[in-house]
Amino acid sequence: MKLISKLILAGVATLLISACASVSVKNVNKEVSVTPLVKPDVIYILPFQTAPGEFNVDRTGAELADFKQNLQLMLSTALVTEFPLHLAPSRIVSGLPPRSNAWVVSGQFIRVNQGSRLLRTTIGFGAGGTKMETRVFVYNLAAGSHVPPFLTFETTGGSGAEPGMLGSMDPVSLALSGVAGAAKGLSDDTKRTARMITATLSDYMYKQGWISKEQKLTPKMQE
Repeated sequence: MKLISKLILAGVATLLISACASVSVKNVNKEVSVTPLVKPDVIYILPFQTAPGEFNVDRTGAELADFKQNLQLMLSTALVTEFPLHLAPSRIVSGLPPRSNAWVVSGQFIRVNQGSRLLRTTIGFGAGGTKMETRVFVYNLAAGSHVPPFLTFETTGGSGAEPGMLGSMDPVSLALSGVAGAAKGLSDDTKRTARMITATLSDYMYKQGWISKEQKLTPKMQE
């Protein structure tokens, strides 16, 4: 019986190891008519819209509203942390700022799947994985407030393929992976999403000649 159990677990791990373990970028479109001429002095971040996104989570009513608001805040906070490190100074705003040499990054959540924390903790390897998909719009505020975005793209991905408690043989690693598995989920997805949004803007700046190759971040493109 022990041998059979091990074979079953090995089979599950093999099947699930290919599960999505990161966030990637797709459908990148550039509008040349509003291409920025210089690097922005600041990048403003508008909280991503949650409507009419699909939210597959274990919350309804007021709890769901709070969940969406917290998700907006997590992504905005991750972006306002990443942007100054790699792109330009940034600020979170609630409305459109006055015309200036600035960019505005906004977007919407397309789909959010909460997944199963229990499966992520016990089995891992992608079991019970989360999923987050967003659509991103980048505007050149120097061109005015009524022009289309000069850059649009989407992000897609979810929780990793790390082993859970059943995927670890070492007792210490087993205990640590259990704690880590319980903590991982959509919070990690927002960090990965923010990183790919930052990388996409960094790649754009590099191609415009505004940052060096050493400074450039490379987005992971969906195959």
